Amino acid sequence: MEDRFRLREAMVVGDEVVCLWEDGHESYFPGPQLRRACTCASCKGEAHLFGRRTLPTLRPLPPEAFVPVAVRRVGHYGLQVVWGDGHDFGIYHLESLRRACPCGECTAQGGGSYAPMA
Repeated sequence: MEDRFRLREAMVVGDEVVCLWEDGHESYFPGPQLRRACTCASCKGEAHLFGRRTLPTLRPLPPEAFVPVAVRRVGHYGLQVVWGDGHDFGIYHLESLRRACPCGECTAQGGGSYAPMA
């Protein structure tokens, strides 16, 4: 795996999730955009065997749902965020996170998208 996709450290700083990458780059992901990009079954729904689909749970989210409170690594491939409302089901794949980096440099290179990150 390329160094740019390897996570050195991740932390919550204020209302952002900060990723420090092995190549020295830093990514700052605002909580609201990252939460809206959660691709867990509860947030985005899920496909079943034989083509059936379960729709996402559609309910208004309280303000604390957009506040990251902790992060955990998932193996060597992902990052799990614990949100202020207790939600912690989504796993953000590291390569997708890096490709979605919202900094000016990455956005100019075609990154910075808050499309689904899993």
